[in-house]
Amino acid sequence: MEYSDFVLEFEVKLTERGNSGIALRAPAKGDPAFEGMELQIADLRYNPAAKDSELTGGIYRALAPRKQVYKPTEWNAFRIELRGDSLKVTLNGELIQDVDLSTCQEVVKRHDGTDAPPIKDRPRKGHIGFQHLSRNNEPIEFRNLRFRAW
Repeated sequence: MEYSDFVLEFEVKLTERGNSGIALRAPAKGDPAFEGMELQIADLRYNPAAKDSELTGGIYRALAPRKQVYKPTEWNAFRIELRGDSLKVTLNGELIQDVDLSTCQEVVKRHDGTDAPPIKDRPRKGHIGFQHLSRNNEPIEFRNLRFRAW
């Protein structure tokens, strides 16, 4: 099922080599991080060279969070709200993204170096998904998921 406007709340905990992400408004085909949006869930333990937009709370390679409030080895509470062009992300009670997506014009590079569409041109309706990309297949734990769409 595809969604446009929704609120998704959950808690997540990663191991030392954990890497996850939430696909937002992703199409059925292509890489969700570059065809839709991916809210990244990973910290410097996974990739010490990561840019801010590649760390927890970032829209992968496109939008860095206002600040890093992720707590390694602990449960972290997310609230993601998408309404039209508005994206708000709260992590552990702190607003880390408050963005008008229609203003995000920067071209983003895919892993192969080609250009992905800027956020302003990505779909406003699509699928939601949970990614597991941990090293050594280390687990990612989710709990207390709540979802509401309208």
